[in-house]
Amino acid sequence: MGSDLRAVRALAGTALLVLAACVAPPPATQAPAEPAPAPAVSATNGTPAPTAQVAAAPPAAGARGLVGLAREAVSERYGAAGFVRRDGPAEVWRYRARECFLELFIYRETDGSQRVAHVDARNFAGRPMSADTCLSRLDAERRG
Repeated sequence: MGSDLRAVRALAGTALLVLAACVAPPPATQAPAEPAPAPAVSATNGTPAPTAQVAAAPPAAGARGLVGLAREAVSERYGAAGFVRRDGPAEVWRYRARECFLELFIYRETDGSQRVAHVDARNFAGRPMSADTCLSRLDAERRG
């Protein structure tokens, strides 16, 4: 009986490693850097004018806009995930809306940052559903 349990655990561990390898992050791409704008100069004394704090732009509409988002930005936007699972190199953050689960697969990049590499959604029966639909429901619930 004990050896059967060890065999089942070993098989389950192997299955998790295989699944983790299947969700490897896509190769990182980097957009060309834009030149920084020149600082504004005060008209009265020629010194640099104070700059206004600019909030980071929200991600593009839909679930694809979450891909590439830093984990800190996800936390700022949605708060703590209701469930976090660590599978090898990935973290899976699960957010719950009234009718679905939105899962964000976060990987460490070569520069050390952790970013969303994949977005998935399921209904409560475990069936896949549109990530855009689930995200819009989650956003609507967050807005109140």
